[in-house]
Formats: sequence, structure tokens, C-alpha cells
Amino acid sequence: MQAALHGAPLRARCPAAPARPHASIRSQMPQDPPSSSSRPSGPPTGDLSIDRRTAFLGMGAASVALAVDLAVGVPVAGAEDMETFFGYATPPTSYGGYGGNADEPPKYKFQYPASWKPQTVNKVQKGTQGIDSIIVNPRNKSSVMFVIALGRAGEDDKSFKLTDVETTFQGFVGADYELQDAVQSASSIARTSREVGGEPFYDYDIDSPNVHVLSTVTVRGGKIFAFIIKVPTRQYESQPGTFKTALTSFRTL
Repeated sequence: MQAALHGAPLRARCPAAPARPHASIRSQMPQDPPSSSSRPSGPPTGDLSIDRRTAFLGMGAASVALAVDLAVGVPVAGAEDMETFFGYATPPTSYGGYGGNADEPPKYKFQYPASWKPQTVNKVQKGTQGIDSIIVNPRNKSSVMFVIALGRAGEDDKSFKLTDVETTFQGFVGADYELQDAVQSASSIARTSREVGGEPFYDYDIDSPNVHVLSTVTVRGGKIFAFIIKVPTRQYESQPGTFKTALTSFRTL
């Protein structure tokens, strides 16, 4: 019974929101605030050019204040709740919510929209694609986030070294026909790299007519991790900040 409980993802709540026992960490992502305007109740008096200059200065001050709020993490009206998922990078034989060591700590974490739901990984997903966890949008199941975690095949005590990022990423693409279609029909593919706490991350941004894909690849503890976000292009275009924040939230532990 202990092993069965371990197969489910750990979820906790962030201090930024009211706590709920055994729930997920919640945070807020800034979005564009609603626009507002004001008019004087009476006719303008004095030099109209001064009034215009004053208005522009006021707008500039408001823009600076908004930028400061975003920089320090002050919630903005219309912000979307996020939750944090903890994953374990369990062995290939662990699937369906079973297997793994119940005392083992999580190996990675990432944020996802609070309305999305974790899904149990099945035998095919785990065994043939190396998928360790999946988060699905219940209102549109073509919108998914998933983590692939792999060690060196048949060599659990050996470390995985990422020497050719492009070849490695294409290997992940080859196991998912939707990713293949996105790459083949892409209007643009952006490849960038960044470093977080000394750990390198290799990011992909794939824009195609039907599906938009974001992915980051890294290596930690002898395993390679690929976090992949796959959503319909229209949905991505309606809230790109949500998915970019989710992508950059991925951390190995």
C-alpha cells in the first residue's frame, strides 16, 4: 500500500495563498492589467498643452509603477492561479501509480495552471516514451504538459551525459507523432540556452499552425529530463505568459 501511495505526485500549497490540507502549491502569474481612463468633469481651463503634458507624465508614472509591481511580484488584477507538481523520475517498471521507493524524495518540480489535472502514466507511456508525469487540461485534452526522465538504458549506475542536445531532442520528438508534425510544419523553431544555479537548460520554442510546443532539456543526477508543453496554437497565443512561466519553472531537485 505504501508503494501505491508513492506513485501519486506530491502536491503542496504555496504560502502566497490560503493553505488547503494536502493540496498543491498555488501562486499567481501577472497578466496585463485592465485599462482605465478618466475625464475631467468640467471644461478644460488654462493652457491645453500643459494639460496634455501633465497627462503624459501621469501615464509614464503609472507605467513605471506597474513595472515595479511586476518586478517585485505584486499580484495584478486578472492573475491566474498556478500549482506546483513534484515528480520522482521512477524506474521504467513503475507506472499506473505503483512502484518506486516510498521514502525517496522528489527529483523535479514545475508549475502548471490550477485548472489542469495530473493524470496517471500508463505502461506504454512509461515503457516506450519514458514519460514520468503528465498534466492535462480537462477542458481540452490536446493541451498537455509532461516530463520525460531517462537514464542510460540497462545501466542504472551510469551517468547520462548530454553531448548533442539536438539529437537528444529529436529522439523525444520521434516518439510523439504530434511533436513530429509540429516540427515538420513549424514556421519557426527557436533554440536558446540558459543556466539556473549552475545547471544548464536547453529550451525549444516551436511555432506551427496547429500546435505550439515549448520544451526544456537538462541533465541531473545521471538522468536526462525533458519538460514538454504541447497546446493548440490558438490557446497558446491567448496566454503565452502562462506557458512560458510554466516552462521556466521546471527545476531538478
